[in-house]
Amino acid sequence: MKTLIQTQTNKRIAYSALLMLLLSVSSISYYRYLSRYQEGILPPLEKGTPFIYKSFDAEKGVVFHQPTGTHIVIPANALEDENGKKVKGKVTLKFREFQNAREIFLSGIPMQLGEDRSDYFSSAGMMEIRVSQKNKPLKLAGDKSVAVELASAIDPTSNYKLFKLEEDKNWDTGTTFETMQNTRRDDALAALPARPSRPIDPSADTSDFIFELISDYKRMPHLNIWKNIKWKFRKSNDELAPQQALRIGWDKIKIEPLNDGENSFKLDFSMSQSDYNSKIITVTYSMIASPELTGRELAKATKKFEKAMENYAIEFAKIDEEENRLLLESGILNSFKLNDFGIFNIDCIKSASILAKVSLKFDFEKELNPKINKVMLYLILDEERSVIKFNAFDWDKIPLTDSKCALVAVLPNGKVAYVSYEDFRKTIDFDKLTEGQSFYFKTVKKEYDDMASIFKTPSDESRLN
Repeated sequence: MKTLIQTQTNKRIAYSALLMLLLSVSSISYYRYLSRYQEGILPPLEKGTPFIYKSFDAEKGVVFHQPTGTHIVIPANALEDENGKKVKGKVTLKFREFQNAREIFLSGIPMQLGEDRSDYFSSAGMMEIRVSQKNKPLKLAGDKSVAVELASAIDPTSNYKLFKLEEDKNWDTGTTFETMQNTRRDDALAALPARPSRPIDPSADTSDFIFELISDYKRMPHLNIWKNIKWKFRKSNDELAPQQALRIGWDKIKIEPLNDGENSFKLDFSMSQSDYNSKIITVTYSMIASPELTGRELAKATKKFEKAMENYAIEFAKIDEEENRLLLESGILNSFKLNDFGIFNIDCIKSASILAKVSLKFDFEKELNPKINKVMLYLILDEERSVIKFNAFDWDKIPLTDSKCALVAVLPNGKVAYVSYEDFRKTIDFDKLTEGQSFYFKTVKKEYDDMASIFKTPSDESRLN
């Protein structure tokens, strides 16, 4: 009897030990599941960076130009199906580019390297390009290539390379590319209809500052009414002396009556020029002046001027619209050829710029366990044009750089917790930053759709900023 009881006891102990072992193995597996990083493209929100679609004939090829200045040429008869058969007929180009940290964040494209995830890409321009027919992906024929001129937010140094995301999971070792000026944009700007030519001061010997607007009146008929009219300078809030300002080759001159009872008009001058980085900058100057006309002559001239401005407004607006569109393009392009489709990035690998690894804590941790809920934290590095992500198991060793940074934690149930660039700087004193410091953040809770709208670039702002 004693032997039977002992046997049953031993069985219970064995079962308990086995159960504990299974629970231990299950816990380890669950821990690994929670703490591991998934490979590949993982958009953090439901809506990622949208694609642009363009249909074209495979036999003709396509020239594809974007508002950023990116320019792509797919040659004629360059496409094959998965079996190597030449493709004919209509095909669809699917394209998107990422020119800032906001767009990279929404895309979910990985930007980190290395086992400890401390190495990351600083992008000078990234794009994804695919071609398909009837939803089936196509490839390039072996003797064909795609010419790409990718818009660049910066002038990349020799540390930058062209990387491809192999199988949409891991970056390759990188290849070379060529940096070039965007002469296509510069030539288009130069070809725009001319604005008024250089104003001059023909009467320097007078006690009053008198000047005349000398312009190409055939191209700028709205100023024709002021032809041969002398102007008397009254005042200007600009530091530049009027004698100097009126010798500059202004692109535009705008004249508006002030209706102040003193026959005063406001004259606005502006011009666009390239700086040493080939970016377009605008210079302006304004003054108050009076035409040397009085009574009926002034009334007649003003009425004629207003009519000329009304007639010219539509054409003038078209010129301005085209100029503004061109000015949003990058002055620098990175040129290379592709032998296949996928995701390509002009990148520099960064790691030395990390100042310290710190611990970050957040207010939402009182409501949920970020480890169990697999909450991902994204460091959005604005000036580096990069995004670094960490799961909750690594929030005690977050690498900080001196780049402008915002934080986004993607929570369950369609919510995100957001720390703005400004609030991030208010919380962390970079002058006293030390290894292992801990920082607590109060966050702003937002819906996924609201968060995506924050990262949209206004239509009148360049995506390269």
